[in-house]
Amino acid sequence: MAIRELSYVLRRDPDSGADRFTPDGEVPDGMPDDLMRRVIAATHRAAPAFGAALSYTRLPHRDGGGLLCSVRPDEESDGLRVDARYEAGDADGERRWPVDAFRRSTLDADGGAGFAPRDWCWDYALLTKFASEQGARIAPFLADVRALFADPAGRQIVLAERDQETVARWIALACASLPVTHARALTFTTHCADPGLAPQQILGIGPDLDTEVFDRYDDNAVSHLFRVHDGLGGPGSPPRPHPWAELAALLWREGVIPRTDEHEGGDPFAVLPLARRALAARSGQALADLPEDVLRAILSAAIRAAEAGPLDTGTAQDLADIARQLAAHRPDAVQPLAAALLRSRAKAADPQNVVPTLEAARADLPVDDKTWRTVRSEFGPPPEDELRRLLRQRPSSAWEKPLRALLAAGGDPARGSVLDEAESRIASALSRPDQRRTCGDAVALLEALGDRALVRRILERLAEGEEERRIRALRDLAASPHGEWLSGHLDGAPRAVRLAATAGYRGRGAYGLTGVELWIDLAHRHLEGAKVPDVPTLRILWPLAWPSRGGIVPHAEQSRITEVCSARLIVEAGREVSLTHWLRHPDRIDRRYLDLARATTDAKQLSESERATARLVVLASDFARGEETLADAMERLPALEERTGRLDGVLRDQIDYWIARGITRADPYEVYGTHVLQRYAVGSMRLLALYDKAVRSAQSEGDALEAPALREPRRVAALFFAWAELHPGQTGAWKNLSHRLINEVLGDALRHMDQRDQREVARVLSDRGGQHWVRAWNEWWHAPR
Repeated sequence: MAIRELSYVLRRDPDSGADRFTPDGEVPDGMPDDLMRRVIAATHRAAPAFGAALSYTRLPHRDGGGLLCSVRPDEESDGLRVDARYEAGDADGERRWPVDAFRRSTLDADGGAGFAPRDWCWDYALLTKFASEQGARIAPFLADVRALFADPAGRQIVLAERDQETVARWIALACASLPVTHARALTFTTHCADPGLAPQQILGIGPDLDTEVFDRYDDNAVSHLFRVHDGLGGPGSPPRPHPWAELAALLWREGVIPRTDEHEGGDPFAVLPLARRALAARSGQALADLPEDVLRAILSAAIRAAEAGPLDTGTAQDLADIARQLAAHRPDAVQPLAAALLRSRAKAADPQNVVPTLEAARADLPVDDKTWRTVRSEFGPPPEDELRRLLRQRPSSAWEKPLRALLAAGGDPARGSVLDEAESRIASALSRPDQRRTCGDAVALLEALGDRALVRRILERLAEGEEERRIRALRDLAASPHGEWLSGHLDGAPRAVRLAATAGYRGRGAYGLTGVELWIDLAHRHLEGAKVPDVPTLRILWPLAWPSRGGIVPHAEQSRITEVCSARLIVEAGREVSLTHWLRHPDRIDRRYLDLARATTDAKQLSESERATARLVVLASDFARGEETLADAMERLPALEERTGRLDGVLRDQIDYWIARGITRADPYEVYGTHVLQRYAVGSMRLLALYDKAVRSAQSEGDALEAPALREPRRVAALFFAWAELHPGQTGAWKNLSHRLINEVLGDALRHMDQRDQREVARVLSDRGGQHWVRAWNEWWHAPR
């Protein structure tokens, strides 16, 4: 830009009455001096001198350009000093409007500088405050400013204010609202001597203007000749609303500068960019308070934008926001915009994603049923109809398009049944990994859809009810070539799926885990404390470890099952039959075996002999610990042993030892009185050895045969009765054992008794058995040992 400056003194010739210009220095080359003088004379009259003013005028010159003038009284010449700045060529990159040259000092007759510093400009905060103060006057003013650049151009604007600074603020507000090129082209004068002669677009006048020159109350002036905005109490011109001005005023009230970039909307006064800016400035119903004609203009502009072609993300979001806000007040009127946005999104989508895109857009936009049916019909049949037709076939890639559309549509009850059936069909395909093609196509379909929620629902179907058949199918799927796909969907999957997946992975190959090893491994990997917590978990684990029909457990594995699961849970789950071999033929007797016996005493699925075995084990164990009386135990024992049948090995020995241990724990008089030792008197050497072992344990473990207990004469006498008694059919081995027990147990006891206690033993024998028992006692007592 070329800038040339020159000062003039403008005086009225008293003789001729003509205005005379006196340049203050040489006229610079290229400065259209004659043209400038005519413009200045038309804008700023020398007499009467109206004081300081700032004006900007575009010159009809071959070089174009504009003339910026600062005019103030010149005391030396009794005229006006005019500082003229001629600007030719394109504007530089500064944000600089001609009105920025206004400064308050130009109102003073102090001979100061005419223009404001070049780095000064109107502050946006000041303009925002000014706009809020002017309120309802902003929109009508901006509507007339817009008309200045229409074709044909609107009438000149007259601003009637008390001071020029207010006029300058109105001009600055107009520049801040206009695109940059328009703002720099806007012509004005802050103080006009005669609006009828001034060539500028905006003319400022004050209260001192002679009504003979311009009457603000004249109907012809305000209605036909000028657009008058009167801040001095006059009527002003009737408003001529325009949507762009209403939106610009809304933005000013929100504290947002409404200027748009040159490329926004194509039209410098387009309403859509301002509407989008209003949405960004205020959430909620940003457009709700605008007049009806403004809303119609916004809607029309939005429809044109949506129909024009591909939309960037920001524009598409803004248009959708506009549609939603307008739909709250005019749901029918907004349907063309909603339809245009639906079509725009569908056209921008990949061909295979058109229907899902439409479905997603339907949930996002205020589309009524009629509009939806119209637009949807343009892009093929509804996805539910297409999918329903495909359900006659096995799952394949052909399902992807309608499925994707239905998934994008969300929970529409009308479509739920077909989607539910499709999910069931896919789950069925996955449950047959032996049918490699069917299962593979189902996995490929799910991978293509990439919908994790869908996969989760299908996995839940596979695990539904935790039936053995479904659990085995899940394990087979995990062990199949599709196991890697399944492993990527275990987060949040049902417990049965996660357990089955691990079983499939851990059981792969010739050396994979099986049976009880897998059972224990799964418990350690997935269960808190490595313990099966409940029956549902057990029912998942069992077919994973023993997948054969019926879940049969090999004999060698039965005793290890309860390492991670209580026998009680196994019975509750109805799996006690799988442990019968362990129940009848244990390799050793430990706490877990006893738990099994206690849990199966009333197990309905066991045979009578198996339940009797469990009850016999429990009875014998409790009797050995003193929790059953001798009488009760001996009463129940024969029937249980009969129903149990033949037992051998470890279990038979342990039961017989427990019985012997219970007898040795009992009161000797009760033992003698019930003749329970008949069992050993006629029994095998094995029984005798177990009884002998039980006696030794009773001596050392603080029972009836411990040393302190045998200091009681009555107890010693009772033991003599029990061991010395003759039993029908007794064996010589029993005679030898009983004689040895008398010698060892009672002989040791007598060494700790005094003569009085020894005589007391004899007296008890006499009272309870008669003299022949006393003679037997004395014979034993005096016999050499």
